[in-house]
Amino acid sequence: MMNKVLLVPALAIALLPKQALASCHGGGGLANPLAFCSIGEFLFALLGLVIQIGFPIIVLFIVFIGFQFVRHSAEGNSEELAKDRTNLLWALVGALILLGAQALAIAIQATVANL
Repeated sequence: MMNKVLLVPALAIALLPKQALASCHGGGGLANPLAFCSIGEFLFALLGLVIQIGFPIIVLFIVFIGFQFVRHSAEGNSEELAKDRTNLLWALVGALILLGAQALAIAIQATVANL
């Protein structure tokens, strides 16, 4: 009884990718609501969206840290200056992570395309 219960979902999972791929190339099957034919294209577009949203936030954060840095240096508050330096470091690390993720995705996509 347990084997029959597991057989139907296993068959559905096994056949679903064929149906989804067939609908992307104009064949019959499930209608694809997205404009992407593969997981790689979808993830690349998702990464682009994250970068488009993330970089303006990082730029605004760096500008805010700059204002805080100027204010705390004018006040002579060395403890807050140390916090501002740490915040600036982590903002730059976040920007490098976003750039590194995009560069890594482009490198992986080029490598897979050459194979």
